[in-house]
Amino acid sequence: MSKPDSLVSCVIPVYKAESYLHQCIDSVLAQDYSHLEVILVNDGSPDRSGVICDAYQALDRRVRVFHQHNQGVSAARNYGVRQALGTYIAFIDADDWVEPSYISSLVGLAENYQAQASVLAQTAHNEANRLSGEEALEEMLYQKLFDTAPWGKLFHRSIPTSIPFPEGMFYEDLAVVCRMISRADFVAVGNGALYHYRTTPDGTMNGHDVGRLLDEQKAARMMYDFVLNTMPNLRRAAACRKFSADCQVLFKLPAEGYSSEKTQLWCAIKQNRLSVVCDSHARLKNRIAALSSYFGKGAMEILWSLHKL
Repeated sequence: MSKPDSLVSCVIPVYKAESYLHQCIDSVLAQDYSHLEVILVNDGSPDRSGVICDAYQALDRRVRVFHQHNQGVSAARNYGVRQALGTYIAFIDADDWVEPSYISSLVGLAENYQAQASVLAQTAHNEANRLSGEEALEEMLYQKLFDTAPWGKLFHRSIPTSIPFPEGMFYEDLAVVCRMISRADFVAVGNGALYHYRTTPDGTMNGHDVGRLLDEQKAARMMYDFVLNTMPNLRRAAACRKFSADCQVLFKLPAEGYSSEKTQLWCAIKQNRLSVVCDSHARLKNRIAALSSYFGKGAMEILWSLHKL
């Protein structure tokens, strides 16, 4: 394994982020782990984001800036990975920020547990531990300790360099992070709310744009098919994660139109609901939602309006 002072490449795709970019970059440069590089990929941003990136590159030799025509966040991340020199790669979104011990905590987990990936759990658990790639994938699919977002994680460079993000679609992380986690022989999981995710009006998670929603459905299908083909013993976990995504998409689609897409989603929900209801590892709200589906789509929609799945 690598030495504790291994270079870490922080890949930050940048697009329309001028309002938040200073806080993001400053937080990365303020890490107590100094042996890092900050790779800023300006994805054709129409605001001053590119200028801000160039200013940081002039001030700090750890910052490397690359400009490209707008191709989307996946293309920007992939380009950043290709430019990365580090032993490890961390993905950070340009509108988020991190605590000073973020990188050192992730590197410490990876080094101490001889792991190819490390994760900071979203919810507190007893102590840091090491999981196999398959065990970690199961935890992620059940959305318990951590989810499918690329942030909050550190990967040995061999993983993201061989598993690129799918370009030209939203919710790309749902489709590909499962592959990254499963590729690791071991994944170290620790505690620490050290990554701050900012919810913005234009963010993917807030989007009701139909194209984005249908991409979520597509990404969930890609995730599900990958698990079935490579780790069929995790089918129930994958079905639970796909059920959650299908519900999200169905009840965010506009009330009018898209009848074929709604029919397809409803069929998928009915196909997986029994598995979710009977799965003691599934989140309680998923099991309740699956149970309510037996009373019809209207009952599920009422539940959705009361508590987002």
